[in-house]
Formats: sequence, structure tokens, C-alpha cells
Amino acid sequence: MTRENAGPAGRVRALLAALLIVPGGTALAQDASSAIELQPSEYENFITANTMWPGVARFALGFHQTNPSIETPGTSNQVYFVDVAFSPFQGLEIGADIQTFVDPPPFPIAGTTPPIEMTGAGVHAKYRFYDDGALSVAAQVSAEWMRFASTIYGSTSTEYLFIGSAHLPLSYNITPRLQAHLTPGISVYPDSREGNPFYGTVASIGAGLSWKPTPRTLVYGTVTQPLTGANTILSDGSYARRPVLTLGGRYAVAPNTAVDLYATNGIGATPATGVLNFMPNGDIVLLGARLVHTFGPGALQKRPYGRAPGQMRTPRQRILAGDGFTLPGARTRDRGTVELNGFYGMQDAHGAFFAMAIDHNVELRMSYESIADDGSGASSKLTGAEDRWTGRFKLQFLDQMDGWPVSLAAITSLGRDLDDNGAFYVAMPVMREVTDKLALRVVPEAVFYGSNEEFGLGLGASYAVGRYTNVFGEYTVRDSGDGIWAVGAKARLGRAPFEAGLYATNAIGAFGVNAMTAQEDPRIVFSLSYIDKLFR
Repeated sequence: MTRENAGPAGRVRALLAALLIVPGGTALAQDASSAIELQPSEYENFITANTMWPGVARFALGFHQTNPSIETPGTSNQVYFVDVAFSPFQGLEIGADIQTFVDPPPFPIAGTTPPIEMTGAGVHAKYRFYDDGALSVAAQVSAEWMRFASTIYGSTSTEYLFIGSAHLPLSYNITPRLQAHLTPGISVYPDSREGNPFYGTVASIGAGLSWKPTPRTLVYGTVTQPLTGANTILSDGSYARRPVLTLGGRYAVAPNTAVDLYATNGIGATPATGVLNFMPNGDIVLLGARLVHTFGPGALQKRPYGRAPGQMRTPRQRILAGDGFTLPGARTRDRGTVELNGFYGMQDAHGAFFAMAIDHNVELRMSYESIADDGSGASSKLTGAEDRWTGRFKLQFLDQMDGWPVSLAAITSLGRDLDDNGAFYVAMPVMREVTDKLALRVVPEAVFYGSNEEFGLGLGASYAVGRYTNVFGEYTVRDSGDGIWAVGAKARLGRAPFEAGLYATNAIGAFGVNAMTAQEDPRIVFSLSYIDKLFR
């Protein structure tokens, strides 16, 4: 049932469905207090008959990758993707999808490991034309332009091929919290390229189950079996059909934002490529994460889960919402806050980042950095000393101001330098505000780049010396190499939307792998941030 049916009559029907436990009842949709708590309209490689509330927009970004322990150049094989969608009125969704994969295969195909590129974008539209409260039926079509460049694809041409798909998903409410899905579909590719075999026309049948044990959690599993054409490439270079399997879960970090964690043997993340298996043989498991955010006039706004009405952060707590100098913080900034930061230090180290708290407890950041070089060769251990772009998302799970003993967040960042060398960084900062002036941090962290795996344990303390000023001290113990230290201060410039920082450190940089790499000579760094509310 849809939200506009939630009037008095709709509430009576929902109550009866909940009391009688009628199969196919609509209590789940009625119980959802935000768009993210509904059964999803799609997963990373599977389409359901569900649609979003009218006026709701969705933004999702994510990746799935092979096990880093597999010997491949860089940080393993990774597929990155973004999708956006909007529901202008009841039952209709329109959207766009982007994905990119640029890596050699993890194992030889026809005796070689050539570079492979599968990059492109497309648009899609879905309309739910039947919904009786138990069974929903929809139709979706997509038009996409995808580059398949590799000798294993029979062509190294960088032209974009036009491909497309059509699906007829059916979703049925077995119980108010359990849905079953059946999705017949067809994806259309060329039958050959330059005289060599290709995927062809892939008709498929998909099935899945999704269960919501609580409004904030979801568990799902799907399988898609190709019936015609081919959807994977075998080790000998031939084409074959193999099922695409996905198992995952979702957790709503905030009323309009959730994170999906999943395992799959698929490579595609668009409607037409969702039927494709990872190569070779379609039996390699990829682990993935996807951040899903809903917004727009139809997305109801709520305070953070567990937050008491009217509770606000103090100026001191807002400063603690930022990062330290080499260690990330355990708290996100208030919803709608943006930060534009620039810094410059000795040995010509410089960089900048833009961060936005898109929801309560959810912060996205894009950064660019050029590292320091004191001549000691510290950067030589990296896969490259080129400037690096990095995308990061931070999810806060606990906040001490809500009654928890500590504040806790999870951070994931992925970056590439100008030579396309990748780095994958994860951290789980924990902070305890001991007094209204003293806060302590513990930050377990790890970074993966090339064939390297490095781990560290960061310890930090901050102390308020005024209403708007904090002094910081940080030290990171590493499993290999010298420890990382930093000392300095940050201050808000009165009521102006600026924050200045000055610190000394022996790290060659400020982000991810750069902040975990020490050099011999210390250096001084000055930073300036513009911090303000973009929306509430």
C-alpha cells in the first residue's frame, strides 16, 4: 500500500492486516515512517516491483570487489557504480545509472590477463501497473551505452555500444515483513564483435526473497538464471551461462539513509548488466557496499534515531564532529552541514576536500592531496607518489550525547593517484568525552594498496582551552614502520563560519594511506575550513 492511502480507512485496513497476520497484508508499508524503511525497489543487480513514494528521490553509490588477498595489481578488482532515481507520481520511477570497471582479471583468461574496461551509463523507467496490496507487477526498460574494451571481448575498441534491457518484476507480500520476487527479463547485447563471439541476447528469470525483521533492517537474497545467450566468460575464453547469486543486508543508519553490505558473483550494476557474471567462470565472490540516500519533497524528515526531541550539540561538540590532523573523528557534522577545506604545509604538501552531511550520522567527502617529500624516501614505499583523489563516506552508529558510553563511527575511503594506483582505507574511530573539556579517541585503522596491507592503532586527545578552541595530540602505532604523531590546535573564528588549524606532524599527508606514512623530518601545516549549513 502506498503512503497516500494512509488516511483513516487506510489505517483501519493496516490494523486489520497486522492483527490477522493476513498473507500479503500491507502493514509493513504502513509501518514505514520514512522512505528508506520501505521494501527496496531495486538492489545492486536485481529489480523488484516495488516503487518509491511519490516525490521521493534516491541517490546511491557503491562498489563491489574481489578479495584483496588475490594477487592482482592495485587493490584487487573493483566495480564502482552510482544510480539516481525519482518518483514523480504514484507507481512511476525514472532514473540513471553509471558504472565503471577498469582492471585486469584476477585469473588468466585464455592464458593471459589483459586489461578489461566495462564503463558506461544509461537511463531507465519503471511503472507499477498493478497493485492489490498483496501482489505488485511492474515493467521496466533501460537504454544504456557501455564500453567493452579488451581482447577477451574480441575488441579493444573504446567505442560505446548501445545495449538495453526490459524486465517484468512481480513482488508478493507473503507476510507483512516478507516479500517474494519473480523477475523475468531480457538484456540485449551484440551477438559478436569483429567476428568474435559476444554475450548476445540474454533472456533470464530471477527470483528473490527480502525480509524486514525490524523497520531499520533488511535481509535479502536473489538468484538470476540466464536462459539464452551468455553471461560469463570462462578460463579458456569461451562464453557460457551461469547463475548470478547475491546475498546481502541493509541497515538504516539514519531515517533517510541506509548502507547495504552484500556478496555476489555478478559484475554488473545497471539494469542491462545486472545479469552478467564476474570473470572468469562466474564463481568468484565479490564483497560490496552501497550507500543509499532518499530525499526530496516526498521523503519525510525525522530527527536521528534515538535522539531526544530538542537536543542540540554544543559548540564544543560541533568542533569534535570534525577530524583530527592524522586521525579521523568518531562524530559526523549536523545534517545539511557542508565543509570546504584547504591546507598547505612545508615541503609543498597541499590539498583540499569538500564534505557534506547528507543526513543525520552520514557524511560524504571528496579530497585531493599532494604529499610531502623531505628526501628520506618515505613515499617510495607507496605504489606511486603522484597526487591522489579520494572518496570517503563516514557512518556514525553511536553518539555519546544520546546516552551511549562512547561515540563510534565507521569510515571507508577509496582513492586513486594520477597513475591509477588504488588505495583502500578503513577505520573505526571511537571517542569518549571524559569531561566537558577533555575527549579521548581510539582509532583502529587499516589500508590496502598494491600488495601491501598495513594496520595501525591511533590514540588521540583533545582539550578545550576556550569556547571555540581545542588543542589536539595524536599518535599512531603501526604494525610496520615508524609511528605517526601530530600536535596542534583548531579554532572556530568566533561566530563566523570558519575554522582554522595549525599543527606539526611527521606524516607525509592528511588522508588515508598518506596519513599512515611517516617521514624523518617534521613539518608544519596550516588549514582553513568554511563550515556552514546548506539545508536542515
